[in-house]
Amino acid sequence: MSKLFTKKLGLTVISSATALTLMACGGAGEETDTDNADTSAVETEGKTLTLGVWGGNDAEESSLDSLISQFEEETGAAIEKKVYTDYNTQIQTDLIGGTAPDVFYVDVSMFDFFEEQGTLMELEPESFEVDAFYDTLIEAFSNDEGGLYAIPKDMSTLSLYLNEDIFEAAGVSIDEVPGSLEEYVDWLPGFQEKIDEAYPDDDVFAMSYTPELSRTYHLMERGDGDVITEDGLANLNDPAVIENLQILTDLKDTGAYVTPQDIGTGWNGEAFGIGKIAIMDEGNWVYQTLNNEFSDVNFTVKEMPTYKDEQGSMMFSVGWGKYAGTEESELADLWIQHATGAEGMQEWVEGTGTLPSRQDVAEAADITSNPDLNIHLEAWEFASPWQDGVTLTTVSNAFNNYLPTVMNGEESWEAAMEEANSQANSDIEAAN
Repeated sequence: MSKLFTKKLGLTVISSATALTLMACGGAGEETDTDNADTSAVETEGKTLTLGVWGGNDAEESSLDSLISQFEEETGAAIEKKVYTDYNTQIQTDLIGGTAPDVFYVDVSMFDFFEEQGTLMELEPESFEVDAFYDTLIEAFSNDEGGLYAIPKDMSTLSLYLNEDIFEAAGVSIDEVPGSLEEYVDWLPGFQEKIDEAYPDDDVFAMSYTPELSRTYHLMERGDGDVITEDGLANLNDPAVIENLQILTDLKDTGAYVTPQDIGTGWNGEAFGIGKIAIMDEGNWVYQTLNNEFSDVNFTVKEMPTYKDEQGSMMFSVGWGKYAGTEESELADLWIQHATGAEGMQEWVEGTGTLPSRQDVAEAADITSNPDLNIHLEAWEFASPWQDGVTLTTVSNAFNNYLPTVMNGEESWEAAMEEANSQANSDIEAAN
């Protein structure tokens, strides 16, 4: 099972979360009702509720607007949508100024911060059908005492994508792909050699990686690894963490392990879609991209490889949280029930390609019958939530700054992580 993180350390400012987690989850759907909400018990006619969100893609925008229209029609209330361009920075300004929206997006990586600062109102579990949700997600939006402060509207996990066309051209069966990262170290050079023979005039590589803590965190936490201490300080220079990181340079040394930027592309989905990468680990958000923008590419989805005999992946989620200072608490509850109820969530995931946070919706939306998406879905059992206390963003920024120096051969893990650790803890101390 994945490890849940609720480490606390008071901070007043945290920088924006990574763009990757904002890509992971979006809005809602259409032709829904408020599910378990009893609108007759709450006076809603003529009231206004504000929602704080970030901008999504066209499908997310359309789905959220549709869900809003349905809610307005059923309740007689008006919804005002506030779209932030620099979400975590701007909403903190509104929270400090007492002008925050009644309900707003809470990224799982930022939950600890929002909850500790007292900006979220505690929710009554029985009002939101929490037994229908995946346990890991409900726990991720709960505090140390078990208080629930946000309802997860969807989730995403990492899985392995294999470009069948490259495998076929190289004369390698997908069945030959190893099951563990350790085996990849010996297997990748031979695979790369066959790729080079098949594509002598092109830079095509066997495997890609994204140089961010949000992708490597689950590897770094294996065994005795602990990226952040219980008191919220960076622990990047810990020998157990460094030992876990060694697999990344072992893979890099094969000559077959590159970043999307190394081959002139912006992200994994693009590199994979244009036929430059044979294997990538990516979130389920790439599934629609491949089907819509790179429909000629044939691909297979598999579980992430094991490391140190353990399964692992990352889990990203966004919840709806209720502002502690809202004057429309009951109407806010109705919105959250509407957006995260079975019918509303089904419309949302079918419209946007995200994964449901409710088990009943996974079946109703036929996610479980789609072998590719079901692999992502089943990863909830062992994936690590992208969450580790209020200093995670600070530690992540420091790690991301120094990771390239190791992967490019400029520094050892020991030297780079010592510097990253020093930077992170200096920033943490300065923020207090």
